[in-house]
Amino acid sequence: MAYFKSNGSRLGGQSGAWVLRMIGWDGFVLTPDVVKALQTAGCDITDQPNSKRDLGRVQAAFNLWKEESGLSYAHISRIASYSVGKNLDTDYILDQAQRYFEQTLN
Repeated sequence: MAYFKSNGSRLGGQSGAWVLRMIGWDGFVLTPDVVKALQTAGCDITDQPNSKRDLGRVQAAFNLWKEESGLSYAHISRIASYSVGKNLDTDYILDQAQRYFEQTLN
């Protein structure tokens, strides 16, 4: 990702990670929820980790989790993103979707 940031046109930030994941690369994406999960797990990083120090700590955490779990980086990244924030139950989501479609159709 550091290579993309310095050498890629419009592939810095998270866009490079998303493109690579979409083409099958096993990698994590540092969304705000993933960052929060890392911080909650004790990873000493800033809210927007982009320094070499922070990115090294993120990589070390993901390497450890991959070794312990045997899961891919992408899978671990998704689990981390779902582990923080407000998680809604299925009935609530279905109710909100139904209300949205009713309002849209009327």
